Amino acid sequence: MRTVTPAAFPETLPEVRIDVLEQNTAQSVVCDELQWWFVVPRAGETSSACWYDRGSRRRTMARETVSPVLPLPDDPDRVSIDIRERTFPAGALEPDERRIGFAARLTSKGADFLGVDMDGRRSDTGTRGFAEEWGTSRGRALRDGRRLVSRGPGEFRSVGDEGSRADLVTLTIGGASRRALRVLDLEPGSEPQEIAQPIIELETGRTLVYWQYRPEGWDADADAWLAAHRGEGLLIDGVRYQRRNCTGADTLAITDQAVRLFSLHAERPNESGSDSHG
Repeated sequence: MRTVTPAAFPETLPEVRIDVLEQNTAQSVVCDELQWWFVVPRAGETSSACWYDRGSRRRTMARETVSPVLPLPDDPDRVSIDIRERTFPAGALEPDERRIGFAARLTSKGADFLGVDMDGRRSDTGTRGFAEEWGTSRGRALRDGRRLVSRGPGEFRSVGDEGSRADLVTLTIGGASRRALRVLDLEPGSEPQEIAQPIIELETGRTLVYWQYRPEGWDADADAWLAAHRGEGLLIDGVRYQRRNCTGADTLAITDQAVRLFSLHAERPNESGSDSHG
């Protein structure tokens, strides 16, 4: 169990830079998180993260465990996770809030979702479509799967249908730098799918920053977005991917692990033009 001080996130997105040290690296990490919710399904764990809009650098969403992860009384190998999610619409006086509940477990193979309570709907491993919606863990050990071959900056060719892409990188946030593993977490198969990209601390296996890519065919305005954000997408097997999340926004998440590791701090009230959303 980790005992940690709650993170105080910056009000605005700090400067983030990624420099590749080794492509298709042999370096691997052991990641016990529920991928990619940033919380380890182990009793006593806590987690928080904030999302920032890259264009305005404004904080747009926050997630945090309401209390430390709890073991289920009828099965100590399963845990209950209670998450508070708040979104901060531009110009709104108060954030929108919802609660999300997970039942989960951590095994020697990886972290698994067992049940989800979200937006008034409950589902579990016995619910049709649960595995497709919540997926199966990629496993605790994350490494390059020799699936993608680089053909230039941001351009790749597939040589297989399974596995992830992993590069050893230097992550710099606010002037401080750390080596980390950048993972392109691709779904199995050859069809274009949403791609998660966590950047993971080597020593702890905890996510530091995170964003997503969406295939161009998923959004009617993809051509316009890609034209306005040249060099900020990916090209895989001739398919263009936008650096956007499921809402269509170009956001970057920073976790509490990164806040502590890079000594990031929330602005004092007289240093920011808006109230802190915590």
